[in-house]
Amino acid sequence: MALEPTQANLRSTTKEPTRDASMTVRAAIGQQLISRETALAICKMLIIDWEGEAEYRAQQPLIAEDGTNVWKIRGSLVMKPDAIPGDPAPIQMSISKFDGAIVSLTGSACRVAPGVPGDPASQRFPWDKQD
Repeated sequence: MALEPTQANLRSTTKEPTRDASMTVRAAIGQQLISRETALAICKMLIIDWEGEAEYRAQQPLIAEDGTNVWKIRGSLVMKPDAIPGDPAPIQMSISKFDGAIVSLTGSACRVAPGVPGDPASQRFPWDKQD
């Protein structure tokens, strides 16, 4: 019997996708598929999907720096001097140049449990029932 996804068992029911030989060969020969513009587009889509247009505008401009095998992207949102965990923060994301995998994500768009009960933002996980 399959388990219903919950916060407690989600980690055990999800697996890292396996890359096939085509991606392994591309990485071995140094073929990078993800351009700066594509990495910025991935970051933009993630912010809008998770936090909305207002948060995306607050993070502007997004800055992409070359990190050898990853694009290091950071937002320009300025944190409040008295910020506490959960307050808006500049996004920082690293995206693989080889396959577009997000290898790190911190800041506003990476909140583990967004919103509060009743807030539409809390309806973002598979175990949350959509009305």
